Amino acid sequence: MKKIIAITFIGLFLIGCAGSKSGTSEDMRMGRDVPSWAGGKTAEDAFYGIGFAKKQNPALAKKAAAARARTEISESVNIKVTSMMKDFMQESGIGETAQALEFTESVTKQVTSNSLQGSVIEDTYFANDGSVWVLVAYSLDNTRKNALNAAKAANREEALYNEFKASQSFKEMDTAVQSLD
Repeated sequence: MKKIIAITFIGLFLIGCAGSKSGTSEDMRMGRDVPSWAGGKTAEDAFYGIGFAKKQNPALAKKAAAARARTEISESVNIKVTSMMKDFMQESGIGETAQALEFTESVTKQVTSNSLQGSVIEDTYFANDGSVWVLVAYSLDNTRKNALNAAKAANREEALYNEFKASQSFKEMDTAVQSLD
């Protein structure tokens, strides 16, 4: 009986040793099958966004990863951050029997809304585990062009509004002149 227990114990010990993985804890968490640019890519002439998705449908995973990469770029271009913090402290009672209550809450909301016309998927990586990585590039030239176009559109809208106001004023003047007759 002791032999059987000893053999079982040794067998379990050997199985446990054989199942251990080598590598860093980050390698085990992230997996080793990632693209070389997964840690980030920078350039002086473009914004880069990296998106990751794991879905049953590879086409849907690619779309989701691309959308996440574009969101990352949009957050780099322009983001509105709203933050709120509540800090509550209360104490009741006297001396040693006093009771203290403390509550802290922090809420942050980030919203981004940009037109990323001209952003392109620069690379797509299909990992062995079914996940998809997408690298999207958005050139600074496109950023400048889109900002200029937005400013021109705002100027056009202001000019149209001013033209409308002027025509309203002329109509009022015509009505006033006609009422004098």
